[in-house]
Amino acid sequence: MSASLKKTALALFMFTSLTFSFAQTADEIINKHISAMGGKEKLAALKTLKITGSTQGGPGIEFPTSIVQVDGKSSRMELTVQGMTMMQVVDGDSGWYISPFEGKKDAERMDQEMITSEKEGLDLAGDLFNYKAKGHSVEYLGKEDMEGSDTYKLKLTKKSGSVHFLYLDASNYYLLKETVKEKFKDKEVESESLFSNYKTENGYTFPYAQETREKGASSGQTFTITKYAINPVIDPAIFKMPKPAAKTTETKTPAAK
Repeated sequence: MSASLKKTALALFMFTSLTFSFAQTADEIINKHISAMGGKEKLAALKTLKITGSTQGGPGIEFPTSIVQVDGKSSRMELTVQGMTMMQVVDGDSGWYISPFEGKKDAERMDQEMITSEKEGLDLAGDLFNYKAKGHSVEYLGKEDMEGSDTYKLKLTKKSGSVHFLYLDASNYYLLKETVKEKFKDKEVESESLFSNYKTENGYTFPYAQETREKGASSGQTFTITKYAINPVIDPAIFKMPKPAAKTTETKTPAAK
């Protein structure tokens, strides 16, 4: 073999070895993350979830919030402010919402963009769990500092085409941050979610605080969780779109002759 061929062969060997090493590292990180969340058996058994807590509306202001989810299929979110309850519901390929703060008391249908966006978060076991079988791909991008903490940065490309960057704590493999760039209403929106206050109950580990904000913003909306109910029985009727409220007709009293 000539010297040039030997160099080419060596370069190819080093390239394929490096690529394989990165793939192995990504899967090793993901496996440790899954173990930290409760393990494969626990996550595979997670079919329904009810989350209760409060959303911060300002200093000292908390709005009761609840989320009910059925794995890969349905979700219902309720947020109550001064006796008025906002709802967002997805059920399969349909969805609806009620926005009383805009003076709308009847349910309105979601457009397809809203439905697709809501369905992105319905994988209860997490996007990294069995990601290959779901048609997703993952790249390991190396370590990155996040406010003094070492993190493993992963690039997750979902089957849908959406791209997410995940930052896992290098010490315990918990998800600390997720950023995503997507188009919504003909506008490209880049947002990030930060997860903290992890606790383990009944063999599952969940974050009890989540902040969502536009990327680069100093603050956003914080959801503080008080309870996770694991695999509760969910009545499918709660996902059905309610009919408009019956309108009352006024009867006029005949004028006196």
